[in-house]
Amino acid sequence: MNAVTPLRPVASPVFTHMSRLLDVALESETDAVRLAAAGVSSRSYRRAAHRLGFPPSLVAPESTVRRRLARNARFTEAESERLIRLARVYAEAVELFGDEAQALEWLNAPAAYIPGDAPVTPLQLAAKDSGARLIESHLRRTAHGVF
Repeated sequence: MNAVTPLRPVASPVFTHMSRLLDVALESETDAVRLAAAGVSSRSYRRAAHRLGFPPSLVAPESTVRRRLARNARFTEAESERLIRLARVYAEAVELFGDEAQALEWLNAPAAYIPGDAPVTPLQLAAKDSGARLIESHLRRTAHGVF
């Protein structure tokens, strides 16, 4: 009798984009949780910050980021969560637009997402959990043609 080997689920395109951005293997939310707990490496931070063009303050105070990078240290769990959140929003935008350049242009274009507040970029909003939820909701509505 042959043993049946369970199939391993294929990573969604969002996790594939996140993996490429951070240069780590991510196939699920479980992997993202584990990465946050272990701390994102300085190398992954540098890669994402360069590609997305965000200021250090979206992840941690600039002096903290400089110190972590100088020591080649891992980021704390909270800082890692912020970076992973930015990576997720980036990945969802790439999926929606089908093109990284268009996604990056949109992520860095200020708009009035919060009525009565000054325009802000999707990346700036995505640094906070509630802002990321707002942007992810906007991406989903746009993908389904609901404006």
